[in-house]
Amino acid sequence: MSYARLDFSVKTNLSGEGDVLDAISAGVNILGEELKSSSVTVKEKDQLLREIHHRVKNNMQIISSLLNLQSENEKDERFLRMIKDSRNRINAMAIIHEMLYASADFKYTNFSTYARKLTKSLMDSYAMDATIVFNIGADRTLSFVVDKMIPLGLILNEAITNSFKYAFPKDHPSPEITITLTGNPMDGYEMMISDNGVGLPADFDEKKDMNLGMQLIFLLAEQLDGKMKLIRGNGTAYKLRF
Repeated sequence: MSYARLDFSVKTNLSGEGDVLDAISAGVNILGEELKSSSVTVKEKDQLLREIHHRVKNNMQIISSLLNLQSENEKDERFLRMIKDSRNRINAMAIIHEMLYASADFKYTNFSTYARKLTKSLMDSYAMDATIVFNIGADRTLSFVVDKMIPLGLILNEAITNSFKYAFPKDHPSPEITITLTGNPMDGYEMMISDNGVGLPADFDEKKDMNLGMQLIFLLAEQLDGKMKLIRGNGTAYKLRF
């Protein structure tokens, strides 16, 4: 993210374990030094930024593959669910870098396109019933820099994942998830993610009963300097203003 802002002074810490992640970190640090010391044309710099996003995406895919290998011989269902959730979080970020790699300016990610890519990826990951309907009502012109898009993407990932896991029993007649995003840079934005599922238990306590996914949603909202509200009623909804 720092390199995308043309700040090449930030270094990735090495653990000293000498593993594949240290190798990736060392390579990224070397690339940063090369970019910092080079006198390059705008065209060359654009190509380097494209290469950075490509490498970041590939490195995330390597990490995801390592997690997959780690889970191959595991039988513990709880552990396997944790691995799947972690892989999907990594993928939510990798999609952003993949889109930046393919973009013209390497800076902005279109939210509407991203939401469609992410929902398809999550449907495939959880092998969800194709009868789940996604209503995506985001303005197709809204795009965000990577610093904003990463937490937005992860919030989407956690909210949709929670709906998949808890909202829809097998006999639900018409499951739907709705994603809307409106606003502008001057007045701010409002994002709503809602489902028409069974909703939260009547005795649900936000201070005590939140799972990891919910906790992440609220932490990521703070990262955006935004305000997140959990709405309970006909299903579950998250409303974020930022």
